[in-house]
Amino acid sequence: MFNKLKEKAEGAGKRAATTATRKAAEKAAGKAAEKISDARIKSKTPEAKGDPKEIAIKAYELLQKGDHKEWVKTLSLYLQEKADVKGSTPSFWWSTGRHYVEDYGVYYEFHKEGKAEFPNQRKFFFKRKNSDGSDRGSPVPCTVRVDDDGGWRVEQQSV
Repeated sequence: MFNKLKEKAEGAGKRAATTATRKAAEKAAGKAAEKISDARIKSKTPEAKGDPKEIAIKAYELLQKGDHKEWVKTLSLYLQEKADVKGSTPSFWWSTGRHYVEDYGVYYEFHKEGKAEFPNQRKFFFKRKNSDGSDRGSPVPCTVRVDDDGGWRVEQQSV
C-alpha cells in the first residue's frame, strides 16, 4: 500500500512539473510571438505610402469640416465605392459624425495609438469632445490599413 501511495505522489509531482513547464513555455512563446508581430509591423510599414496616423487625423478633420468629397478619399477603396449608398457603413459614419458636430458641437482630438491586430494595420483612438472641451464618452477607435494600392486608408471609423 505504501508503494501505491508513493507512486501516486510521484505521478502527481510529475504532472505538476509538466503543467508548470508547459505554462512557462506557453508564456515564453506568447512573448516571442508578440515580439515577432511587432517586428513584422515595423518591417511592413516603410513599404506603405503615407503616414497612417496622419490619415486617421485627416479623416476626423474632414468630417468636422463637412468636406464629404475629401473625406471619402481617406476611406479604403472598397468603402469609397459604398460611401454614397444610403445605409452603408461609410454613410452611417458620415451622417452620425456630422450630426454630432452640427447639433452638439462635438470635435475629435487624437488620443493615442492602440495595438494593431495585423502587420498592415494601425489602430488609433480619438477623444470625442463636447464644445466646452469636456469628454463625451470613451475614446473612439479608428482603424487604418494598407490598401490594395499600397496607401494607408481608413478601414473603420467610429464617431
